Amino acid sequence: MGETLRGRTAIVTGAGRAIGAAAARALSRAGAGVVLAARDGRALEALAARIGAAGGAVVAVPTDLSSPVSVRRLVEQTLGAFGRLDAAFNHSRAALAMRYELPPMRLAGRGRIVNLATGPRVAELTRATARDLAGTGVRVSAVTPAYGSAEEIADAVVRLCSEGCSDWCADGCACSDGCGCGCADGWLRLPHASASRPDRHRLP
Repeated sequence: MGETLRGRTAIVTGAGRAIGAAAARALSRAGAGVVLAARDGRALEALAARIGAAGGAVVAVPTDLSSPVSVRRLVEQTLGAFGRLDAAFNHSRAALAMRYELPPMRLAGRGRIVNLATGPRVAELTRATARDLAGTGVRVSAVTPAYGSAEEIADAVVRLCSEGCSDWCADGCACSDGCGCGCADGWLRLPHASASRPDRHRLP
């Protein structure tokens, strides 16, 4: 996939879980500086050590993702460590996470957020937020757990954070970027379709 995110910074919430950890490693391999957030500080330190050993720039920030104060501190520490916030993968608590991730992105006029749509509330939140951000340069999209393995989801996150809607589409991103790809119809389009793996999954 190459270092498509070189020079950028990404937050990963829920980084202590399998999908979050896989996304963090994939974003780092793509060249991003990665900020790991989860309640389990020991799991974060272990993941940070693994990413750092592979040459990645990484910061672990133990975070209570149910606490506005803690999430605000996470974003502040990200900006303090890297000076920017370009992307985020929200494995959990998307609403609260986006409340603090979006202001620096909107100020910069660019950014990519990918939410893990584990249910209809997250999917609808993603749709509504994407529509609200039309024309701002900030794109919000979603991927479902039905996409595939943790590694496949992680690869999708990297692409959604680094490539245009024309190649990879997630529900709502057309509303954010106005690219007219038609992805606001509620479908997440998948690559490499096969008879055993349909090319699209409907978001919840």
